Amino acid sequence: MNALSREDDATALGSTPVLSRLVRKRGGIMGWLQTAAIVLVLAAVASIPLTVGVGTWATHRSLRREWVVPGPACPAVAQVSAAARGAKPPPPFTYRGTHFAYQIGDVECAAVPEKNPFDASHYTVCQFDAAGAVEVTQGGRTTIFEPGVGHGAMVTVRKGAVSCVMAAAGEFHGPAVGRRLEQARAREASRR
Repeated sequence: MNALSREDDATALGSTPVLSRLVRKRGGIMGWLQTAAIVLVLAAVASIPLTVGVGTWATHRSLRREWVVPGPACPAVAQVSAAARGAKPPPPFTYRGTHFAYQIGDVECAAVPEKNPFDASHYTVCQFDAAGAVEVTQGGRTTIFEPGVGHGAMVTVRKGAVSCVMAAAGEFHGPAVGRRLEQARAREASRR
């Protein structure tokens, strides 16, 4: 016979004994490559839920960091004072079942997730840049906060309870933009 056997082919190519054993086996290297490719594809498919879970967890942590601000409590009053009234207040609005009315400035609200990653519930946080006064109606009960003209406020509605903390005035750009603005100012100050 003129044809060389598989073993002769492997040794004729100058291969090692390990490679010649793989070539001799049925399927050889191709079988091994197919198995490795299947395992790789299965691992990639199995990692998709893990990737989505980690991304969701990171987003929730980021939202809590951006929307939870420590600070002194806003003064609660029975009625808005004349000094805190705006000449033309913006129209009142309802966000996630809570009614808000404010006197001056801008507002941005978000649904912030609870701290427990297995709890799917969210609570409401609204950031007012210089509200003067904020009237919040939740569950038929109205609360009026008066941080004063030029003072920012963060109003939180969590499990039916309404709270307010005073924030820095004039820093309203939305939480993420405000944080980037602060970082840019710090870099600029360090260059001087």
